[in-house]
Amino acid sequence: MSSNNFSKSILDDLHYIVRSSMLSYPKEMIIDTLRDYFSKDTFYHFSKDKYGFANVTDHTDLSLGADLPTSDINSTAESNNYLSTRLFIGENYRFSNIFYPAVLIKASGGKYVPISINRNYSSIEYKDIIYEDGYGNETIIKRPSYFITNGAWEGSFTIDVATRSLKSRDEIIEKIAMCFTEIYYESLVDAGIIIKPLSYSGTSETDDRNDKLFRQTITLDVRTEWERAIPIDNFIGTISFIAYIQNLENNSIAAPNLTINIESLLSDSYSNLTEI
Repeated sequence: MSSNNFSKSILDDLHYIVRSSMLSYPKEMIIDTLRDYFSKDTFYHFSKDKYGFANVTDHTDLSLGADLPTSDINSTAESNNYLSTRLFIGENYRFSNIFYPAVLIKASGGKYVPISINRNYSSIEYKDIIYEDGYGNETIIKRPSYFITNGAWEGSFTIDVATRSLKSRDEIIEKIAMCFTEIYYESLVDAGIIIKPLSYSGTSETDDRNDKLFRQTITLDVRTEWERAIPIDNFIGTISFIAYIQNLENNSIAAPNLTINIESLLSDSYSNLTEI
């Protein structure tokens, strides 16, 4: 399980944080997953421009209903990407939404969940180094590489569906539920996001100018993890041996000229082995 969580900040690199996906990463993954899911549909079709935003094309000289699904049996959702999007998918607070149907995503809270009391601080990651002697015999020596600390985040994201049609609202809610429960579940696990059992709210409707707006919300409970890998490989490359010679019976002070100090590289301990 891994996460490709990129950030403009260098703080993670400075503190050896190799994985941290609390808020930004899972939210972007949920949005991208929904966009990819609905881009394959011919009716509730999400069309994006080259920057990934909802594609609203020029309607000049287009006939009425030009964005409706074609009757060509060989057509696909990808072949209709040049048409205007029929569904808006994005963040709830990006701007005042006036495009419907709309699927709006926002974070609704979370908490830190320690995996253990000491955050697994005693965990050490070892690196396998293969050495070969003069006779061609190979041996694997495990060498400590990192101190590992890790933990988990548990939070929730709400997906608010707003449509002009009762049937559209119900259908979109069903499609989203199947998307995260089954269709994309394993893909999100591979990306480092675990979708716990989702829930959905009751339906509601509000007045919107001279029309009605029908709403319903899905709540996704998610679990992600963070991990910190502190390198120790370079700190144990040399072993120092110090021997003091003194008379212990009389609590005498060690003779300054009778101190033996020897430093030995770990690689010297491997006899005539050669790292390969």
